[in-house]
Amino acid sequence: MLIYRPRLDYPLFFAICTLIAIGSMSVWSASGYSMPIIERHLARAFMAITAMLALSAIPAKKFKDIAPYLFGLAVILLLGVIVAGDTTNGSKRWLALGPIRFQPSELVKVAVPMMVAWLIVKDPGRPGLKKIFMCLAVTALPAGLIVIQPDLDGAIFTAIYALFVLYLAGMSWKIIATVVGTVAAAVPVLWFFFMADYQKMRVTQFLNPESDPLGAGYQIIQSLIAIGSGGIKGKGFMNATQGQLGFIPESHTDFIFSTFAEEWGYFGSALIVCLYLFIAGRALWLASQSDSAYSRLVSGALALSFFLYAFINLGMVSGLLPVMGSPLPFISYGGTAMITQGACFGIIMALCPKRRQAGAPWTPYSLNN
Repeated sequence: MLIYRPRLDYPLFFAICTLIAIGSMSVWSASGYSMPIIERHLARAFMAITAMLALSAIPAKKFKDIAPYLFGLAVILLLGVIVAGDTTNGSKRWLALGPIRFQPSELVKVAVPMMVAWLIVKDPGRPGLKKIFMCLAVTALPAGLIVIQPDLDGAIFTAIYALFVLYLAGMSWKIIATVVGTVAAAVPVLWFFFMADYQKMRVTQFLNPESDPLGAGYQIIQSLIAIGSGGIKGKGFMNATQGQLGFIPESHTDFIFSTFAEEWGYFGSALIVCLYLFIAGRALWLASQSDSAYSRLVSGALALSFFLYAFINLGMVSGLLPVMGSPLPFISYGGTAMITQGACFGIIMALCPKRRQAGAPWTPYSLNN
């Protein structure tokens, strides 16, 4: 009888558990000691760790085999959102299946990198224009369905997942520069024809939050006040004022770092940043050690996506980036996002269980395995 056992990378696993513990403390404080919120948060944290343990036990080859089916499932669920999704705050992003309510766009975080990597390794070698267009055409299907919700941020992230895989596969820098230039040229088109009013407001408040301190700029101004008031050592656990007194909207979700920085100051904030850098770096190192091209591409893309989400959230709450609907991984209160991140790291540990043999260096386009 074949028994599957979790194949954990313990430094990575314990770093993630540390983030979850810090996040649970912060959610408890930022929510005003709300028992229902912390109970739901802990339940989802338990599910995230369970997903990590369960997926880390699956043989690596299985993930490659199921990639097309998982991608198809993600597309079907996104279609289900359009037909019978739940609307929240003007966006139809949620799907209810019995007692379970979740965001199918979260599944795309896993399905798109796995599918794009599957397409690339079918024909080993550095991706040329034909392969790149094929990968982007496949990615355009879920991205387009996410735009309809409407969720422009999610659609952009979906395209980025595919670009991460293509970059790790050795996509030419000339092509990368062309893509970046095309995106830059398309910004005016996005602004006038695709971006909703609330999305435009996010950009204008980022450029000049003081222009509307009691309206569009209120959230980021209060966030900066909270971060700055923490000083070097912080005010102490459960002693934050900005978040607990309601000055910061979404203080236990997207803007939870503001409350954390107020309580723990510069030293606590530096610890969080170091944990994110360690987790992303460790995952990339594990990817580089894998003997399988598919494993390297998927694990590397998932690690980069994780770092991107952390970078965007930290930049958002500190006024360095526009406000986006991006929770802080493993720390913000949330359901589907936390469970998905746990699943992603379970996949990374399953795909990269052993070290490469000495003398076998890997380059981004060594896709012959």
